[in-house]
Amino acid sequence: MSNASMQLLLEKDLHNAAQLETLLRAERMQLESRNIGALSQTLIEKAEVLAQIEANDEARRKLLASFQKSTDNSGLRDYCQQEGLGDLYRDLLRSLQHCADLTNINGAIVHRSKLNNRHMLDILQGKTSQPGVYDHRGDASTTSDSRAIAKA
Repeated sequence: MSNASMQLLLEKDLHNAAQLETLLRAERMQLESRNIGALSQTLIEKAEVLAQIEANDEARRKLLASFQKSTDNSGLRDYCQQEGLGDLYRDLLRSLQHCADLTNINGAIVHRSKLNNRHMLDILQGKTSQPGVYDHRGDASTTSDSRAIAKA
């Protein structure tokens, strides 16, 4: 194995990261539009790309070990700087960070959707998330069963 093998692995990862970025953007649009059918397919494709990234990571670690280098990220960074692959390594890190940012945005969308759904279910069940509601006499109101749409 040689420097060309490491370069090839890094280029594959850069390509996979670009695919992942595209899939994460599609996932965001599908989450926002609640297109569950398309989202299912995107999640399958995303899992495949992530599996490829993991396989390349394992191959990189084995290659670093064969060079008697540390197999962690700092070992990869040091190797890339020594062998003239620093720009490729930095491009890969930038791309992966961008993917992480997109994943965080998608996670926030999913979290917000779950909160909205929970709120709608609470309304339908007559539950309130406002613990200190008062009625017209100034007494604490017990609205949990009196406002249930489901009882209507």
